[in-house]
Amino acid sequence: MLCEAGEQVNPAIILAEELMRKDINGGMDYADIEQAEKTLLLARDEIEKVERHFAQIGKTPPQPGGLIPAGF
Repeated sequence: MLCEAGEQVNPAIILAEELMRKDINGGMDYADIEQAEKTLLLARDEIEKVERHFAQIGKTPPQPGGLIPAGF
């Protein structure tokens, strides 16, 4: 379930922060490019996973609730 999932930071945000801290003036070296490619693959996998989950949610029939929500 979603509540049981661990918290994580988007790998693209971590990569962007690392690259900003490096103060890249002369471009990216091979290790930076390799890390960026790995991060993009992870991000694509995550996007596909979320899309699959949304598709499954759309197929789930509605269920009546046992409680009536009150207040905010």
